[in-house]
Amino acid sequence: MRETVTNAGIGAVVTVALSFIPFSSVAGGAVAAANHGGGYRTGLWLGTLAGACAMVPLLALFIPALYIAGLLGFGIPPGTPGYGLFLALVFTFFLLYTVGLSALGGLGGVWISVHTDWRIDADRWL
Repeated sequence: MRETVTNAGIGAVVTVALSFIPFSSVAGGAVAAANHGGGYRTGLWLGTLAGACAMVPLLALFIPALYIAGLLGFGIPPGTPGYGLFLALVFTFFLLYTVGLSALGGLGGVWISVHTDWRIDADRWL
């Protein structure tokens, strides 16, 4: 259990560190799953856990940015009748982007560790 949480944390750190690159969640999930080893079910679980861990610090940056963008006139400004629906849609897409792509990266990380001789072990980089 401890190794699972550690590898998910490493994947979350990779996701947050590469967050300026599109689809960085895939890389974080892949690193978490490839570092842990195991089958595809384990990779899917580790990718999902890494995405959920990465979502917390990313959400801390995303909420103020979304509010400021609304005040500047992008999207729907706060206080309008459709703002609640707009927030629900934006957070749903944010959840799918962060956690869903990280889970997909977990599957890719297992595939890489099984079918190639590449070493994407994060312990070598950090």
